[in-house]
Amino acid sequence: MHYNGAYSKSAGVSRVVLGLGNALKKKGLQIDFAFGYDAPQGMHSYLQALKGKLHFLHHTPITALLFANFIKDKEYDIVYSHTPEAAFDAVIARLLLRKKFKIVVHLHGLDKAIYEEWKKELKLKRTSFNLITFLYLKASIFKNWFGIKLADSFTCISQAVKKEAKKFYNIDAAIVPNAVDCSEFKKFNKLVIRKKLGFEKDDFIVLFVGNVVWRKGLHYLVAAFEQLSMKSKLVIVGLRDKKFEKWLEKKGDGRIFNIGHIPIDKLAEYFSAADVLCVPSLNEPFGLVYAEACCFGLPCIASKGTGAEEIIENGFNGFLVKKRSVTEIKAALKKLRNKRVREKLSKNAKLKAKQISWEKSAERVLKYAFK
Repeated sequence: MHYNGAYSKSAGVSRVVLGLGNALKKKGLQIDFAFGYDAPQGMHSYLQALKGKLHFLHHTPITALLFANFIKDKEYDIVYSHTPEAAFDAVIARLLLRKKFKIVVHLHGLDKAIYEEWKKELKLKRTSFNLITFLYLKASIFKNWFGIKLADSFTCISQAVKKEAKKFYNIDAAIVPNAVDCSEFKKFNKLVIRKKLGFEKDDFIVLFVGNVVWRKGLHYLVAAFEQLSMKSKLVIVGLRDKKFEKWLEKKGDGRIFNIGHIPIDKLAEYFSAADVLCVPSLNEPFGLVYAEACCFGLPCIASKGTGAEEIIENGFNGFLVKKRSVTEIKAALKKLRNKRVREKLSKNAKLKAKQISWEKSAERVLKYAFK
């Protein structure tokens, strides 16, 4: 199981690598885990030498040389690369070492699709041009293309990503959806945890969880939230962005709480305290956070045409809204202010969480990818 990013208990791709890898272990496969950085004992970190001042080299072909050095003495049958950029390292290493291992690419989303949404946001003047973002996306798109071109087979996390893979690279990827183990999360009494976090029992709490970046659609959520009553609260959890923080400060809305990044055990407190999760992403390959929210019975609001549709059924356990539609986000939030509606969708959210499992996803990998 191979990923070129950092190991993290809370980060999405890392959790998929671990969840899927451990499920495959239970199926009798011998699994090694190779991350780019910070892997715990018993796993591998093949890019650790680039951490710190040399991190800018992470987006260059040097990573492939480091992967080749890592794998040269190992006799793997399959390298299951999570993301095409990780596959870039694997295909170059295979060419250099003349090894015969099979390379399967698990698509968590495509940078080409992100680039298309970024251009739309620029045209609408909802974000500003950033040279670093432009160069990063262009470099990643090239590495994606090269990794995909020389890989052997493909899996992906959602129907949305499957469509992107067909559109941009004309490949057919088997869907292996993400999953969640609800037992990983501690549940807290709603009233008790609200008091601890400083909220009132009758507050309507909207939770956003994700990186505070343009593609997560947070600015559209804020615009919709501003039109709600004073008893509403918006809690933002995720990696902070200085420009966005300054924008929020100018608004001076005391109902908005920007918490920043927190560990996953602390996140469970906010899941327990909230009434609804709203992450109206412009590009969302799957959205593991929606599945996590379902563990807590939280109805979710997400965007149509994204991987969120693997988890959210409109009107069943949440609402799907048109991308960039402040009006539809506001309407969905207003519906969920109704306690009866919320309770019905909450029960359905818990049912949805029970329907997905890493075991089922592992079975799909064995059926479609490891033949």
